[in-house]
This record gives sequence, structure tokens and C-alpha cells, in this order.
Amino acid sequence: MFDILDPFNGPVIPGLEKFETVYAKDQPQYRPLRTLPGRKGVSAIARFGLTDSQRQAIADGADIYLELLHFGGPLAPSLLMVMSEPADTDNFRGWWRAQTDAPYSVRSAS
Repeated sequence: MFDILDPFNGPVIPGLEKFETVYAKDQPQYRPLRTLPGRKGVSAIARFGLTDSQRQAIADGADIYLELLHFGGPLAPSLLMVMSEPADTDNFRGWWRAQTDAPYSVRSAS
């Protein structure tokens, strides 16, 4: 299998839509990418959805590859993450606090 992952068709994190920035919104040569600010504003966090066949390929041992466009400049550090919904766990909240001091929070349903 060789397939391109598409950005998730929905919010990066439900409930935080008003803080999102959409990159390439008016650039038809690129896929629009919804992001939230991370690392205190010096990174952008995006979400990608997988099709059932992509999920099955990964379960069967396929790897995920990341192409980073650097346009001949220095390569910026990048991270890939896996997160289940909902994003209301203590692990997520700890990671989120380390990423940003933006004026939003994720509240648990307890």
C-alpha cells in the first residue's frame, strides 16, 4: 500500500475550534491544514484521519513515513503522535500544558 494521509475532516481538538489557524486555505495546490498553536506559539499542531484500509495496513505492520518540506533551508524538528478520542486524559492535559500557555483548556467530563 502507498497512500497519502489526509488532514482530519474536523477540529484538531473538539471545543477548541475558535483557536485554530487554517494553513493553505486559499492555496489549491496544497491541502488545507487546520492547526492549533503549540509550544507557546512556535509550532502548529495538526490532526490527520486514517481510512479503514490505512488503519488495517498499520495494524498489519505498515509504517508511517513523514515528508518534511524544507525548501533548501534548515529542517525544523517535528513530532508524530497517536491520540484517541476524547482528548480528556491526564496524559493529554499534561502534554498540552507543556505545549502552550494559550487561553484554552480541555475539561474532563467527570
